[in-house]
This record gives sequence, C-alpha cells and structure tokens, in this order.
Amino acid sequence: MDYIDVLVVEDDPMVADIHQNYVNSVDGFRVVGMVDNGLKALDFLRKRPVRLVILDIFLPGLDGLGTLERIRESGSNVDVIIISASRDKATVNKTLQAGAFDYIVKPFAFDRMKAALQAFRQVVHRLTEGPNQVDQQDIDNLLLARNKKNVQTVLPKGLNPNVLEKVEALLTKVDKPLSSVETADAIGVSRITARRYLEYLVASDKAVMEREYQEVGRPINKYELIR
Repeated sequence: MDYIDVLVVEDDPMVADIHQNYVNSVDGFRVVGMVDNGLKALDFLRKRPVRLVILDIFLPGLDGLGTLERIRESGSNVDVIIISASRDKATVNKTLQAGAFDYIVKPFAFDRMKAALQAFRQVVHRLTEGPNQVDQQDIDNLLLARNKKNVQTVLPKGLNPNVLEKVEALLTKVDKPLSSVETADAIGVSRITARRYLEYLVASDKAVMEREYQEVGRPINKYELIR
C-alpha cells in the first residue's frame, strides 16, 4: 500500500498521541513524525518531506498560522489540516486564505478527522492518477471531494466529546477487546462512565461487544472498535 506520510505538530503530548492513533487508524495514512512547535516542524520538513501536516494554532515560538505561511512560502507539495481550539473567525479566515485543506475545532469526534483524511486522500488520488490535464468536470469533482466532510456528530446528553475521544483513542491503540473496568482504569473515569461511552460506540456501529465467559462468575462484556 502507498501511504500518505503525516507530520503531527502539537505541543500537548497526550493530544499528539491521540492524533497519531487517529491518523494511523485510517487506511492509507501513517504518522512519520511528531514535533511540539512550528520551528521544529519546518526543520523536520526540510529533512523528511511529508504530504500532510496536522497542525495546531497555539504553539510555542512560531505559532500554527506562521508555520502554515512558511510552508506555503517554501513551495513544497505539503498540505495542512488545522486542528485547534481556536474558534476566532479572523484566525479561521487567515488559515483558509493561507491554504489550509481543512480546519477542525477541538474537541472533535474521530469521525470528523477520518472524514477529513478520506477527503484528502481522494483529492490526492485524483491529482496523481490519469492524464496531466483536467477538464471542468475533473475540477468540479476535486472541489466536491475536498468539501465532502461529515459534520461532527451531536452526542447524547451527558456524554463529553473529550472523554469519547479518549475512549476511541484507547480502543484504537490496543490490539485486544477491553472491558469497562480496563477502559476506566486506563483513562481515569468510573466503570459506569466507561461503560456508557463503550455502549454508545456499539450503538453508533463503531464498536462491537463480545462476552468473555469465565470458569467462575458472570461473563465479562468486552469492547473492540470496528476497523
């Protein structure tokens, strides 16, 4: 498989790990580097070119907007997806004018990033396959693919997107089904809370539940993401 190499630029180590797990769980993508500020990102790109950068706005030293502008000035064949807590209209406008492929607001559900990555992969495929010249229909299809992204799912009352993100990231990271107790211990919530999020993932067709029978006692419900 030809992978799209990705650089994650995020100064919060836990969030960076979540981004890495999310990206690596989408077919055709792999994270090849993680750095915590814009200057390190530019240095990384000079030494190890990638096709896509996942970029935060609030970074020490050179911020995300400055980093994006420097990437564009370099003329390199790199696209950028902004993932930031900033909802400021001026910031969003500047990043889009500077050529960001997409802008995702934290906190977000895995499906939102997955949709952005799939749209990006489709655009890359259309631009690299077939003849060198395109007609109007080809361009229209490119723009349609670029904008074909799902709106973040509205969660049921009482569910927090940050906790859901942690549960999904955990299930993505492990290679075996987990019980609600194991999930709770891993992310620091109660067993009941963990079970609610696990059951939500099952109800959303994002995970499956299987019963593990013991020699003594009740069977244990274990959960695994649908990959």
